Amino acid sequence: MLLECGMQEEGLFRVAPSASKLKKLKAALDCCVVDVQECSADPHAIAGALKSYLRELPEPLMTFELYDEWIQASNIQEQDMRLQALWNACEKLPKANYNNIRYLIKFYPNSQNIKMS
Repeated sequence: MLLECGMQEEGLFRVAPSASKLKKLKAALDCCVVDVQECSADPHAIAGALKSYLRELPEPLMTFELYDEWIQASNIQEQDMRLQALWNACEKLPKANYNNIRYLIKFYPNSQNIKMS
């Protein structure tokens, strides 16, 4: 829904949804009973639920185990070498984490230039 309807929304991840809408949506998602019509009316609520999900993960998407590798890769000055080091770290992620990152990258401007197979 975010990719289909929310990409044109200004401040999709910056503008906070109303607390009551976010709470209602999170409860619906927890019960697997989501009213798509109602959700599509407020992409900020969907984005807020996604941000909440990411904050509440027991471990970061990039994982504690790979933290040092991410930091080392990000400090490489030469762009091609830095990208290769970041790609190498991505390949070590658990499949669920990798898939989440692949999804999140779609919200990055110019993401069509990023190829994650």
